[in-house]
Amino acid sequence: MSENKAKAVAFKEGLETKIRGLIEEFAEGKISREQFHVIYEKYNAQLEIANHALMTGNPDAVSIAQGGPPTIAIRDAHMGKAMGLLIYHNNSGQVLETLGDFSVPVSSISQVLNDITQLLMGGKYIERRVVKIKEKQWLMFAAGDFTTVVTEFLHQPSEVQNREIERLHHDFEEANRPALQKEQVNTSKLAYPFLVFIRKKIK
Repeated sequence: MSENKAKAVAFKEGLETKIRGLIEEFAEGKISREQFHVIYEKYNAQLEIANHALMTGNPDAVSIAQGGPPTIAIRDAHMGKAMGLLIYHNNSGQVLETLGDFSVPVSSISQVLNDITQLLMGGKYIERRVVKIKEKQWLMFAAGDFTTVVTEFLHQPSEVQNREIERLHHDFEEANRPALQKEQVNTSKLAYPFLVFIRKKIK
C-alpha cells in the first residue's frame, strides 16, 4: 500500500471512529441536535473527501479534508449557554425572580405559563418544553409542584443541560417548600440553586 493510500485509510478510519463517538454522545444527551448536525456535516464532508482520495489516489485530498476549523471550536460555537432564568410562581401567577440575563418579555410567554398552570391545576403531568424563539435563541420551560422555570439559552441546550436545570429546579422547590406553599412568597428568603448553573455557563 502506498504512503498516500495508507494516510487516506487511516484518516477515513479515524473519521468513522469520530462519527460513532458523536452518535453515542447524542444518544446519551451530551450534545444538542444543533451541535450534532453541524459536527456530523463536517465529519461527513471529510469522509467524502477521504473516499475520493482512496478512489483517485489524489495525495492532496486528505490534507484538504484535514483543513478547516477544529471540531472543538465548532462544538463550542454551537453549545447551549444558559443566559438567564425566570422563576414563575404557579399559585399566585407572579414572577418570583429573574436570574442572569433573561431578555424575553414576560408578556410574550405569559400564555404558555398560564397553559402550564391550568394543566397543573388539572393534575396533569407536564413535560418540559424546549422551543426556538429566534435564531440562536431557545427557551426551556420546566414545571414543578409550585413553580415553572423558564431558562433562556443561546443555542439549543443538550439533553444533559435540560436535565441539569430540572435537577436544580427540584432542589429549589425542596429547599423552599414552606415558602412556596404560601399564596404570597417572600423572595428575599429563597435559596437559588440555579445560580451555579447560570454563572458557570456565562463565564
